[in-house]
Amino acid sequence: MARRWQIVRVELVGGRGERYDHPPGRVLILPPATTFAQFAEAIDTAFARWDRAHLCTFTLADGTTVCGEDLAADLASTMDGPIPRTLLSSAKVKATVAAGEQFSYVFDLGDEWTHLCTIEGTGDPEESYGSVPDRPVPVWGWGSIPDQYGRRWADDSGEDDEPAPREATPLTDPWLRGERMEPKPLVDNRAVRVAAHAHDGAALLDALTDVEIDSALQQIGTALLQVYARASAPTCRRLEPVMISVLNRLEIRRWEGDDLLAAELLATVNGEETELRVVPVRLDDLEIALSTNDSEHPGGYLNTNTGEVVPAFMIDEGFSDEVVDVEGRQWIYLDPPESRTGWRDMEAFAETVLDPRLRDLLLRAIAGRGAFRRFTDVLHQEADEPTRARWFLERDDALLGRARELLAGHGIRPAP
Repeated sequence: MARRWQIVRVELVGGRGERYDHPPGRVLILPPATTFAQFAEAIDTAFARWDRAHLCTFTLADGTTVCGEDLAADLASTMDGPIPRTLLSSAKVKATVAAGEQFSYVFDLGDEWTHLCTIEGTGDPEESYGSVPDRPVPVWGWGSIPDQYGRRWADDSGEDDEPAPREATPLTDPWLRGERMEPKPLVDNRAVRVAAHAHDGAALLDALTDVEIDSALQQIGTALLQVYARASAPTCRRLEPVMISVLNRLEIRRWEGDDLLAAELLATVNGEETELRVVPVRLDDLEIALSTNDSEHPGGYLNTNTGEVVPAFMIDEGFSDEVVDVEGRQWIYLDPPESRTGWRDMEAFAETVLDPRLRDLLLRAIAGRGAFRRFTDVLHQEADEPTRARWFLERDDALLGRARELLAGHGIRPAP
């Protein structure tokens, strides 16, 4: 007896702006090695489509998009929203979805012919089809199939004087359109740092997929450069669409240092060099030195040969047991940001908080002396964990961008 083939119920629930009250459907039987690309072709055949020159995607129940390699690269380079989790359409259907699971298939991303697919189980093709075909085939069906372009006769242009059909009902179901209603989690910056430290491209891409990344663009861009510098050619090709996405987001956001990082990402993808001199300085060290709360010894010193960063208090014998000698042309002094910079960061963040009560509490907290302590107290006492996490990500991102801007003022950029 033939191997057990998957039985899939496919219902056409809408398209061209309409939602069908009684969806036409087809039941297909799939060989065990059927790929999503082959399944898509079988669906289009079963639903009488002759113009196949359109993009198509599957969307699994967890939000994963299944599509071709070119579209996957385009999705990864998106300029807003989370970078979607994708699976190439060369993947096997049977290895991906099991009996009882549902997912959607959309043909033509303009007209959005949307299908609901349900894995009903397995069966013997000889029993249901009469023979063992070499491809997925329909074995049952019902309902009238709408024309791919809404044409009612051969010469119908869509602008004839025939009576107009009833008003279309918009296809608004977000799940069937491949959208998810729940908010995406914030990027796990610890996972990003671990992947960057290990130069693990796969782990970094996984950490950046299906999450909100716009709060940590400086940190993510830095990690991408670090991994790209030592990655294999195939890994570099997988990283490049994400790097393009990040650089586009940086150009839109335009915080301090964002333009510099965007230019470096673009130059790296194009195999070019920037005009700034490369110094192996750790931006994290520079950020710490510049944010140290020491009014007597503000700022820090940078060795432009080695990249060593020394907080200003370490050159004072009264404050440090091991005084660092910062004499010589290789050392430069770096001024800390203005005292009100941190206050402006808190104000900008508070104004993005959607909860009006929390937004008002945060804005009140930053009025007068002790603003940072009160702001932090409100965050810990009144805000939820995602809001607190977003603040710390954006605060660190702003500091990192300012450090990058400060180095550029001296003709320096950090080595990956």
